[in-house]
Amino acid sequence: MKSAGIVLLAIGLFGFSARAEAKCETLLTGLSGMEGDALVSQYKKVVACDSKVANQAFSQFMVAAQDAEALVSLSLVAIDADIWNPVWGMINKLTSYEARDVVSQRVGLNCVNHPKVVGFLQGAYFGLRDIEFAQWDDALVSCQSQEMTDWLIQQVEAPPAKLYDEKWSALADALVRRDHADALPHLAKGALVAAKKGGPFESILMKMEASVAPDLGDTMSPEDRAELEGALVGLARQLSADMARSIADRLANSGSDGKAAELLSVVYPDKKKGGFYLYGGASVEAGECNGQKQAVVHFAQVQEPGKRWIIMPAVEAPIRAVKPKLTKCETAQPWPVLVSPEPLPNGAAVSTWVQDIAKEWQAKGYEVKTKEEKAISLP
Repeated sequence: MKSAGIVLLAIGLFGFSARAEAKCETLLTGLSGMEGDALVSQYKKVVACDSKVANQAFSQFMVAAQDAEALVSLSLVAIDADIWNPVWGMINKLTSYEARDVVSQRVGLNCVNHPKVVGFLQGAYFGLRDIEFAQWDDALVSCQSQEMTDWLIQQVEAPPAKLYDEKWSALADALVRRDHADALPHLAKGALVAAKKGGPFESILMKMEASVAPDLGDTMSPEDRAELEGALVGLARQLSADMARSIADRLANSGSDGKAAELLSVVYPDKKKGGFYLYGGASVEAGECNGQKQAVVHFAQVQEPGKRWIIMPAVEAPIRAVKPKLTKCETAQPWPVLVSPEPLPNGAAVSTWVQDIAKEWQAKGYEVKTKEEKAISLP
């Protein structure tokens, strides 16, 4: 008899629940004629009546809403009532990309007055698929609560152990859009973690550059350039030689060759001897001599004091200024110039490098000679 009583009680509760849902569903009639505040007020009544019905009915209210403002208000009512799933999926149902951005941004703007928005966005990070979460990026940017800021920083500084993760990338992009150059130290910490565990290292370097990128048509300010250079050099000093080389290349390619040169000691810790790095420099005098293809590889040891990451501009003129050997031949102008791609350990390594150049020209059908010239000492 005791168990039967439990069954009867359960049936009674189910009946009560069904009656309550039926009562709440009467609030869903006539939505197509409602607008703005009236529509939002009606949804509040549904929420107060039964959260389950409110969860299921959110899409109906969404369709009835005529503008972004009404959608934002409906979303905030649902979020405050812990009705998150239908709101998470709302963005992808909007056909206008502009409307998606506006709704996302305005929901985020309300995160201070509606604290549950922070949890809503954090939950979206863990609960949604990549493309769905990315639709809420404007909310991540516009939500300026300290709780959201701290959480964003925490996530960015701990990237996943894979080369690309779209959801994490959306968080990092949001931090960049929010904080610009102030995001650099947090991105640098994330890059260090990524370097150690196989995370999105190169992607983070690009985001570091994006954090100080000027607006279209503008130039980067000296202050922002200095911030970026300092962050990149500081990061590189904590990394392996290969990863430090990647950063040095980025610095040099962006016009910060002097800062890139500061990493020579990290990338090539054993190559500086007697106060300079040793490179090979060569120019190739090549042409036709009485119908025969001939070439002379003029080469020199180049001593560089560690002020340059890219030495070609400084070597080009002096290595071409050597005395020609094929004076009675028709030679190509200007002579091609080459430099060794990295510092070399000694003169013997320079000679080996030159022989490789000679073999390349021999493979082109030239009779090749080599001529060592006076060493070039760069200031």
